[in-house]
Amino acid sequence: MREVENGRFRDALKVRDFRIMVQAFALDAIGSWAYTVVMLVYVYERTDSAGMVALASALRWLPAFVLGPYLGVLGDRYDRKAVMRVSAVLSGLVVLGMAAVVAADGPIALLLLMSVLTSTFTTPYLSASAAMRPDLVGEKDLAAANALFIGLESLTVVIGPLLGAALLAFDERSIAFVLNAISFFVAAWMIGWIQARSDGGAGTEVSVRKQMVEGFVTLWREKVALTLVLFVALDSAVYGATTVLYIPMSERFGTGPDGYGYLTACFALGGVLVTGVINRLSASTRLAPIVLGSMVVMAVPFALVPLTDSVYVGAGLQVLAGASMVAVDVLGFTALQRDLPREMLSRVMAIMTTLAIGGMLLGSLLPVPLLRSQGLSTTLVVFAVVLVLISVAGIRPLIVADARGAELLAVLSPRIALLEALDLLSAAPRATLEQLAKSVEVVELEAGVAFVRQGDEADALWVVVTGAVEVATVDGWGQERVHSGLGPHSYVGEIGLLRGIPRTATVRTTAQSTLWRIPADEVLTALNGAAASSSLMAVSSARLAQVQSWTARQPVRGPFLLPTQPTASPEAAHAPATEVPAPPSPRAEQPDPGTRFPVDPGAPAVVTLPDPADVMERGPAPGQR
Repeated sequence: MREVENGRFRDALKVRDFRIMVQAFALDAIGSWAYTVVMLVYVYERTDSAGMVALASALRWLPAFVLGPYLGVLGDRYDRKAVMRVSAVLSGLVVLGMAAVVAADGPIALLLLMSVLTSTFTTPYLSASAAMRPDLVGEKDLAAANALFIGLESLTVVIGPLLGAALLAFDERSIAFVLNAISFFVAAWMIGWIQARSDGGAGTEVSVRKQMVEGFVTLWREKVALTLVLFVALDSAVYGATTVLYIPMSERFGTGPDGYGYLTACFALGGVLVTGVINRLSASTRLAPIVLGSMVVMAVPFALVPLTDSVYVGAGLQVLAGASMVAVDVLGFTALQRDLPREMLSRVMAIMTTLAIGGMLLGSLLPVPLLRSQGLSTTLVVFAVVLVLISVAGIRPLIVADARGAELLAVLSPRIALLEALDLLSAAPRATLEQLAKSVEVVELEAGVAFVRQGDEADALWVVVTGAVEVATVDGWGQERVHSGLGPHSYVGEIGLLRGIPRTATVRTTAQSTLWRIPADEVLTALNGAAASSSLMAVSSARLAQVQSWTARQPVRGPFLLPTQPTASPEAAHAPATEVPAPPSPRAEQPDPGTRFPVDPGAPAVVTLPDPADVMERGPAPGQR
């Protein structure tokens, strides 16, 4: 488990695009829950059959369960914002059609079919949204963003049905469907405001079926991710079991069947109340104790119910159980988003949703025979014990991962500390520095070895850990100048990476040295996620100015003027000034940072970038003022 900085809710909400996504989700989810309540009541009014109500409820989950992994590929093949907008618009159009069916008292079968179609269109929305989240808020605030989303989802479970109940007061049931359709359209409009682009990068060259299989294979190979997904499915089974257990539990508390709604609301409320605690837990370096502890805390409230008849105690126990479930969900979502390749996220999220729905269905079926044969108290105790035993049996992959993560962290911590001290990146999240630390190649060199050569491609950043190096350049005549020496805890090679130009100097060791080589692609990836620090830019600019003043020099009106072409030979320095055309001004001749400097291919390979303090003391070279 990586060590992660702890983000804050307000930091995540400062991100404009994330705020828009949250608002669109809340609007959509509340409308969906309201319409679901009205639809189920309408189906019961038309059919007077509890079985038809159960069928209508189950059909809402069927598309995500059967087609989720397939539809989740869309968020990896195409722009995720576009997938979400199309999904919302199509869902809104179908719900408008449902409103027309309800207004005309049309066939119930047609209404159920359109409900399945709506659920099909909304399925890719959820996986694309979850996969897009890391591109909006960044690594540090990812857990806070997930906690906000899941807490908000729990809140919509409370608000949406209440709104649906209020809408039932109207004689026209179709109003709820129209309002939900409007919520879909407004959500699609709001998503259009999001400026960030999130492409899965999977491409369209490979078939959807093959990419779906790749998602399953990736999840199977990532044992930690697979374990977390299975724990999410397990806590979803608990949620499914509550749909059966809450009715006899509410009767035990003396609230009758009406208490079912209160217990469900308390379970959802736990998820809302615990979001702040979960955000802090997500920064832990150890997953196993948190996940196992959450599963145990989820089980214990059910085992305690037989010991009380108080509705208030029972409600409080369900708040605790709901909070624990949300803790596992947030940790699972965040770990997947951090550890899996971005081009796989949407389909893996869809796979997790499918398994979670399967868990809910299984959880709603398993308690029934035990309730009939043993009664509520025994069922609740058995349910809690089985939940704990399954959790203990399945936690081993996370324990192993925690142990390996601790070993890796012991190796990476000194590297991360040095990278932080070098101040290369501005506000870089811990995970970015960790990835740079993982990519370090340790190189041991004797004195006199050139490891960066002037004119070569800039392929890495070098950090001097121990020892010493010197930076030298060769001018257009092949003459070398040593600019400065650098000691431990310094870096070289940043100019070529930042400016996309060949090496401007040669760097060689002057003593036995331990160096870190960080590949260019890793550095550039880090710079995409966190801008170069002002310190890095200042050092780079100062070093480039000093190097340019030497490599571009010519013997006309002083040794440091910048030429258009280097003089052919040193003897030209003795030619009369009248025989040499007056050069343009130094400002006009300053080479563009993105152009290649004139370099003699036969020049000796000697480069070391100057110490910035040395540059600052001496000021800019003549011709650079």
